[in-house]
Amino acid sequence: MPLDIKMNKLIIGLDVSTSVTGVCIINPESSQIVGGSHILKIDRIEFKGADSLWKKADMVSGALEEIKGMYPGSEWNFALEEPLLGFQKGMSSAATITTLMRFNGIVSYIGRRVFSVDPVYISAAHARKLCGIKMQRTSVAGMSGKEQVFKYMTENDLSHVVWPKKKNGAAVDWSRDATDAYVIARAHCLQVNT
Repeated sequence: MPLDIKMNKLIIGLDVSTSVTGVCIINPESSQIVGGSHILKIDRIEFKGADSLWKKADMVSGALEEIKGMYPGSEWNFALEEPLLGFQKGMSSAATITTLMRFNGIVSYIGRRVFSVDPVYISAAHARKLCGIKMQRTSVAGMSGKEQVFKYMTENDLSHVVWPKKKNGAAVDWSRDATDAYVIARAHCLQVNT
């Protein structure tokens, strides 16, 4: 994507995590939503080597500043997945939830500063519903919710995306985080246009 492209209004969606934060930028004014032409960037911010939330925050700040610089003159909408509000059986400890909430707040503040707009929070369940993803219990689907979203999106909206592969031929793990960021950005686009 050339660095001198100007857009009227863009949406950046983030799937915030302390290991990998998914990032997706879409142009909601694109005349062709089908086929991925509205997706300007689908990627991640990886936090390898960052041993504190503050180093991770610095990485997010640098990445978001770089993204803003790629699209000068654009107005932004900034959407994040609403952080986990309660325990999930066998998955989330109080310490994990506290750390994630803290980091989500830091990222929200950074994004608000960079894009000069208040963040919008969308729950994963609501975003998936808006995007037409019908979720099943893990025991029924045979895969986690994150995997169900990835499977659905790679067969639909993101069918054109060629993900990097691991040695075993499967798509890299961060592809799930980037897909979740797309779902948040797309859901925000659908909310605004309804």
